[in-house]
Amino acid sequence: MPRGKVIKRSLDEQINMLEEDIRVAQNKLAKLQGKLKDLQKQKREEDMADLYSLVKESGLSLEEVRKALTAAPAHEAHEGDNAGQVADIA
Repeated sequence: MPRGKVIKRSLDEQINMLEEDIRVAQNKLAKLQGKLKDLQKQKREEDMADLYSLVKESGLSLEEVRKALTAAPAHEAHEGDNAGQVADIA
């Protein structure tokens, strides 16, 4: 069964085709990066809303929360043993 005619393209044609493929890929990448940035912004806004809710539910003032967060060394805030440290201050 015949496979069709093989078209031999010049080097200039191949270069032009490849450059077009690169332009298309760059446009797609730019769109994907924009979408990623939007999703990251949405995530940050959700995280901030969650944090605000937690602060309100705790009954602590903003100043009390600020003191609690700045009093604990940063590396301890990420350890499981000290997860309740902020709640203990109230």
